[in-house]
Amino acid sequence: MKILHLYIIKTVILATLLVMAIVMGLSYFISFLRELRDIGVGDYGIMQAALHVLFELPHDLYQFFPMLVLLGGLAGLGLLASHQELIVMRISGMSISSMAQAVLGAAVVLTLLGLILGEFISPHLHFLADKHKSTAQSGGQAIATLSGVWIHEGNNFFHIDKVVAHHYLEGVTRYEFDQRHRLLAAYYAKTMDYQKGQWQLTDVVKTNFIHDETTHQQMDKTVWDVALRPRFLNVGLHEPDEMPLPNLFEYTKHLEKNGLQAAEFQLNFWKRLFQPLTTLIMLLLAIPFVFAAPRSMTMGLRLLMGIIVGFVFYITSALIGQVSIVFQLSPFYAAVLPMLIFAGMGYVLMLRIV
Repeated sequence: MKILHLYIIKTVILATLLVMAIVMGLSYFISFLRELRDIGVGDYGIMQAALHVLFELPHDLYQFFPMLVLLGGLAGLGLLASHQELIVMRISGMSISSMAQAVLGAAVVLTLLGLILGEFISPHLHFLADKHKSTAQSGGQAIATLSGVWIHEGNNFFHIDKVVAHHYLEGVTRYEFDQRHRLLAAYYAKTMDYQKGQWQLTDVVKTNFIHDETTHQQMDKTVWDVALRPRFLNVGLHEPDEMPLPNLFEYTKHLEKNGLQAAEFQLNFWKRLFQPLTTLIMLLLAIPFVFAAPRSMTMGLRLLMGIIVGFVFYITSALIGQVSIVFQLSPFYAAVLPMLIFAGMGYVLMLRIV
């Protein structure tokens, strides 16, 4: 029985990896075609587009990881069923519950692969992809460094410690020069918020440079009439998908502390926290679909069924998530509800075949 367990595990894992490789190839081709419309903006060329799409592949793969695992499980178990190997295993005394345990073993391995992909590879490469694209499209006017973001606008240079959102910045230093590149003034603002077409600042310190003298001025609030384009802020903006879970948790708490909108980050946190469990459920869901289906069902029909189920899960999860954000519902329940629905569906189907 141990040999049969290992055989099922190996078949399911290899089938899943093959499905992922095919989907990654298609995803790269489609994403590259989509990037063609942005080529020519700033310094963004065809090589930058090819590299951007390559860096985005792990993120795209992780987004659909549970669905791809379901397809891999259907392909692997379907292959065994097509070759009558599952029937031979059952005749030799292997029960469906024992087969489910073998599939669970494959699920554990694939879940670990998903964790490595989602927490150590995807966030870093996704951030690099967005940063390099934004830097190239800005033509060098916006650069992200380890100490923050530098932006050049007209006669002004801005250094931003943290880009919280496109409209909300923290720790902003502005250096204002004249036409002869002489420093006129330096500003520091604790926060900078874009409201009603203007940048609103709080806790501002201004230093004027007049000949050999300097003067200082402090303001609780003021307004800057500068043409700082929000699209340049993409270079330093961290999206939820670009952060490992610990960083995402801390960032969410930071948003809540400052009274900013954190629902999207909270939803992303709970979804990613439950992603391993979702992967297990989707793979175990392949078992009743294979055993409950007629033996005459082809591999193509099995995969089509898996694609439909996977997309229904993806759309359901996205729809419930957006509803929770719009109506200020609990992100925790929005993340866990689709998983519970499909887990319940899998449990009912398993009862019919056991």
